[in-house]
Amino acid sequence: MPFLNINQQISIWFMDEGLRNAPPILLVPGLTCDLHDWSWQVKFLLELGFRVVSFDIRGQGRSSAPAPTPGITSWPGPNADPSIIDYFPETRTYDIIALLEHLSITSTIVMSHSQGSMESYYLATVRPDLVRALVSLDPIHRFDHAFRGANVSYFNLPSDTISKMITYFEWSYSEGNPEWQKTWHKRRAREMDEQVMYAMSWGGWGGMNCLGRKEVAISQFSGKLKCPRLTFGSHEDAVAVDRHDIAKGSELDECVVIDGNGHWFHQLASEKFNDILKAWLGKIGALPVEKE
Repeated sequence: MPFLNINQQISIWFMDEGLRNAPPILLVPGLTCDLHDWSWQVKFLLELGFRVVSFDIRGQGRSSAPAPTPGITSWPGPNADPSIIDYFPETRTYDIIALLEHLSITSTIVMSHSQGSMESYYLATVRPDLVRALVSLDPIHRFDHAFRGANVSYFNLPSDTISKMITYFEWSYSEGNPEWQKTWHKRRAREMDEQVMYAMSWGGWGGMNCLGRKEVAISQFSGKLKCPRLTFGSHEDAVAVDRHDIAKGSELDECVVIDGNGHWFHQLASEKFNDILKAWLGKIGALPVEKE
C-alpha cells in the first residue's frame, strides 16, 4: 500500500502516477481536503506527460491523525522529539520533503490549494532546490493580524472548530456552487477529529508567528521565493498579497482570478482553470514535457 512512514506516529497516504522519468507535479490539498480534490486535474496533467504525485496531509484523509501533544502552541522545530505530535504547516512541509526524498524526486512543480499554500511557500523558501515552480489556489495568507483579532472566538473550544469551519465554507461558496459539492465538503469536514482540526487551525492562524497571517507570510516569503509563481484566486482579494506584497520570484509570475465558482473553482471551472494552467506551464518551459 502507498504509505510513507514518517515515524512511529505518522504515516502519509500518497499516490504516484505516470512515468517515473517524467517531470513531476506535487498536489497539496487544503484544510479538511484530500488527494481526491485534484481529480479534475490528475488525468489532464497525466495526458500532458507529467508524473503526478498527490497525497493526504497528516491529519486528513487516509494519513495518520493521532491526537496532538497537549500544550504545543508554537512550532517545536524540525528536530523535535518524534514523540511530539503537532500539526503546524512547517512540520507538514517536512513530511513533504520526506515524501519527495522517498520518491527520489529532486525538483518538482508544486500546486497547492488554500491552507496547502503555507506548506508549498515554506517548502520553496527552506528547500528552493526542490521547487521548480509554484501554483497556488486561494492562498490563505490574505488574513492579517486584525482579522485574527476580530475572530478570536474561533479558538475558544476545540469541540466548536469543525462547525465554525463549516460556517466559513458557506461564506466561501458562490451562488453557482451545487448542493452536492457543499454536502461533500461538510460531510468530509465532520469526519475529522476535533482536536486535530483545532491543532491544524491553530498552526495556521492561532499564534502571532503563524504562516497563515498576512504580515508573517510577507516577512517569511517576500524576496525568498525565487521560482516562477502562478497564483489563482476566487476573487481579487485572494491574490492581492501575491500581486502587491510578496516580491516576484520571476518575471513569469502571474495572478489570475476565476470568480463565480467559489473557493474550489478548480473543480467547477476545471476546463478554464486547466487551460490557463497549461498556457502558463508552456510559458515557464515546462511544456512540452521532456522526459529524463
